[in-house]
Amino acid sequence: MATQFLPDANGSTKRPDVLTVLGILTFINAGLFILIYGIGALGMLQVQQMPLEDFEAIFQQGAMQYMSAEDIELLENFIPILYNSGAALMLIYLGRTVLRLLGGIGIWRGKKTGFYLYAAAQLLGIFAPHLILPWELLGVMGPIMTVAVTAVYGSQLKRLA
Repeated sequence: MATQFLPDANGSTKRPDVLTVLGILTFINAGLFILIYGIGALGMLQVQQMPLEDFEAIFQQGAMQYMSAEDIELLENFIPILYNSGAALMLIYLGRTVLRLLGGIGIWRGKKTGFYLYAAAQLLGIFAPHLILPWELLGVMGPIMTVAVTAVYGSQLKRLA
């Protein structure tokens, strides 16, 4: 499939520099996280083979010794969710990342449909994990960064065919 961008004010049809930079960052990010979430899904399937008490003990021996009482309580509430639904959570993250990558490839090739796929994956991806996770884990910076990067991509929509 050929790369095609609409002309800018000077008549150039080359890929805008901002799309080149964002595209490279998207490809690196997506490649890394596809690997992480794929391994994570397989790992979480293995975790379900051990008793929940053993899984909890791993956290108590490791991370919990360095955490505040408030963070320990949050983690203790999160452990059963991770144990029971960790593989599904990793698959949600994996699916979102694959769709983001496909959208990024479309944008790289100059297609508006790539942007729409990327934007949908990004924006729905903010909320989809909360089909499993409690809403208090949503955070603020992740969604802000997601919307910001999507907006920067969207600023180049007029150049996409």
